Formats: sequence, C-alpha cells, structure tokens
Amino acid sequence: MYMRSIVVTAAAALAGFATPAFAALEKIGDYGFVSRHTEVVAAEPMVAWGELIEPANWWNGAHSFSGDAENLTLEPRARGCFCEMLPVGAARSQPGSVRHMEVLFVDPGTAMRLSGALGPLQSEAVAGVLTITFKEVDGGTRILFEYVVGGSMRFPIEQIGPAVDRVIGEQLSRLADRIGRADTTPAPEAIDLPPSAPAEAEAEVSAIDEAAQETEGAGAGFGADFLSDLDAKPSEAEELPPVEEDELNEFDTR
Repeated sequence: MYMRSIVVTAAAALAGFATPAFAALEKIGDYGFVSRHTEVVAAEPMVAWGELIEPANWWNGAHSFSGDAENLTLEPRARGCFCEMLPVGAARSQPGSVRHMEVLFVDPGTAMRLSGALGPLQSEAVAGVLTITFKEVDGGTRILFEYVVGGSMRFPIEQIGPAVDRVIGEQLSRLADRIGRADTTPAPEAIDLPPSAPAEAEAEVSAIDEAAQETEGAGAGFGADFLSDLDAKPSEAEELPPVEEDELNEFDTR
C-alpha cells in the first residue's frame, strides 16, 4: 500500500472557499483516501462544540437531498444520527428521511466520530469515518475534520477524492465562519517533502482544482454536486514520496 500526499496551503486554496488553516488529501492504496482540514476559531472548545451540533446553521444546503440545511439534525450521542428530513412537496406526497452518518463516539468539547458514506458514496460498497476534534490553542480552538474513505467504488479515486475533499473543506470553512476565526490563526505548516516534490505538488493541486470545477453546474441533489461526469477520463496522477508518520502529528486523532 502506498500513500500519496497532496498538501494545500493558503497560497493554493481550493477555489471559491475561505482558506482552511491546513488541508491535505491523501490517496491510500487503490480504494481509499483521507481528507483532512483544520481551522482555528476564536472561541472556547465547548462554544465551538455547541455550533457543531447545529448543522442547520452552517452546513451548505446545496449538499443535501432536500436542498435546505434547515432539514439537517445531529444527535450528539453514541448511535445518534446525522439525519435529514425530506419534507412533503410537489414531488413528494409523504415526508422522507435520510441517515447521512451515525455517531460512534462523543466527548463534548473534545471529539466526535461518525460513520457514513456521504453524497454519491452512499450508493457504493464503501465505509467512511469522519473524526472531528477540538483542541484549545493560543487565541481559540483548533478544529479538525478528518474523513477517511475506503472500499469498492465505481468512481476513479483521482476524481471522487478531490471532489469529496472540496466539500468537506467547505463545511469546516462554513462552521469556522459561523463561530468566527481567530485573529491569531497561525500560517499553514506545510509538510516537508524532498526538493523535487514542490513542482509535482503544484501539479497535483491544479488537478484537484480541475476535478472540483467539474462538479459545478451538475444537477441538484446530494450526490450530483460531487461529480458531474462519472465517465470522464481521470487526469494522470504523479506519485509523491510517502509522508512519514511523525510528519502528520498535526492531525493526530488518537
């Protein structure tokens, strides 16, 4: 199993969204990827936690089945549900519902872990785990979103990985906007790579942007906005040297 790491810093943020303090997308083997994003907010951990558990206030309704974040709820308890109600309307005579994720672990103000395949991954034989952590730092609280996906899917990893990563990063950015970013947010710390890696990393970032742009203009629905053309030929990906474990301490979720 090899790991390719793509590091995105403030100078190369995903188009259209506020810049996370740090972001990274890693491909794991042939059937999985990890998306990591952090933000530093000007609030204590429990205040940030209180905003997290009200997704209707910060989740982008465009990434939902109903198109309205007001229909989203999150129960902060083990076996709780990150769910969505589908209201009665012109195309629905009876209310429906969606379970996006199930809560596995809750430690208020410290961490939450949820299990579920988001968006178009829901129709695939994959597992997804979203870990959210809160750490008190100078000037506020650092929030981490880490989404790990693995399994058998009909999407090219080179396309679906960047697309899902973009959406995960957007949601954390919106949560940070809701809470308020810390004025003392430190500059992103890039993972050191060998001298030959920067140009390759820039090419990978460009590929991420191109793949993400393909999602724009897709039809309505939670899955459609991730990937507009499943048959599109994925761009060739350059393999970068593996990242040592001690270089990822910034995202230690243990």
